[in-house]
Amino acid sequence: MTLVLLSAFWAMQVVAQLFFKWGSATDGRWLPGFILGNLFGASSIWLMMKLYTRMNPNLALALAGGGAFLVTQLALALVFHSRPTGVQWLGFAAVAAGMVVATLAAKPEST
Repeated sequence: MTLVLLSAFWAMQVVAQLFFKWGSATDGRWLPGFILGNLFGASSIWLMMKLYTRMNPNLALALAGGGAFLVTQLALALVFHSRPTGVQWLGFAAVAAGMVVATLAAKPEST
């Protein structure tokens, strides 16, 4: 269930950021992009709160935030044809490594 919550959070964050980028492309799309981006972004916080009840909050934030950042970067690159530089790819790898380290160092949650 935790993986489902994480995946749904990541997906909602990607959709929110895609709407923000889409809305920023021209003046006529700004308001719809802002509203739709906030609809998905703000409502995804409910999933984060569910993750906090299922796992250590530090780990939940590391996995949810880091994962959302990584999948959003990939989605933006694919949809809007942006090309990250080599140094940016190294940064993405560092975030992914940080998520792995945070997971490996996590203590099991006692309930």
